[in-house]
Amino acid sequence: MASDYSGPGVEAELTGAIGGDAGYDTLYTAWASSTGGGAGRVRTDDGLLDLELRAPEQLGGPGGATNPEQLMAAAYAACFRSSLALIAGREGVDTTNASVDTTVKLRKRGKHDDYVFGVDVTVHLPEVDPQLAGRLTERAHEHCPYSKALRGNVDVGVYLA
Repeated sequence: MASDYSGPGVEAELTGAIGGDAGYDTLYTAWASSTGGGAGRVRTDDGLLDLELRAPEQLGGPGGATNPEQLMAAAYAACFRSSLALIAGREGVDTTNASVDTTVKLRKRGKHDDYVFGVDVTVHLPEVDPQLAGRLTERAHEHCPYSKALRGNVDVGVYLA
């Protein structure tokens, strides 16, 4: 397999340990806590992620620290990239030089607190035939847990660069 992503979840999936009629098996649980108001902190239980949060200047905040939209963009890009590597690896396609860019847009309708996200995912597969790259990108979007979680709730555009 020419995948550059591996781990217990991948082996479990390849051996059929995930899914089935009875439901999904939990392979890993992440935990994070956010404290404070518009300016606060977010941290994980293992302490590997411990970040100050501030609203961006574009939203009237002070900026100078990360914000939830950036964290979502980073997490979605990483997850989609992993899904792409898994799907491509099954077909013997090397994704070492591939990249995934995500844009998370916070949108508001009217004067009330009606906020939603819009997301764009752009996949770069520079050394892969465009037709194959398109097919792999579509399949990664079907497979990616973030894409699945957002499907039907968030406008997600997926593009091949």
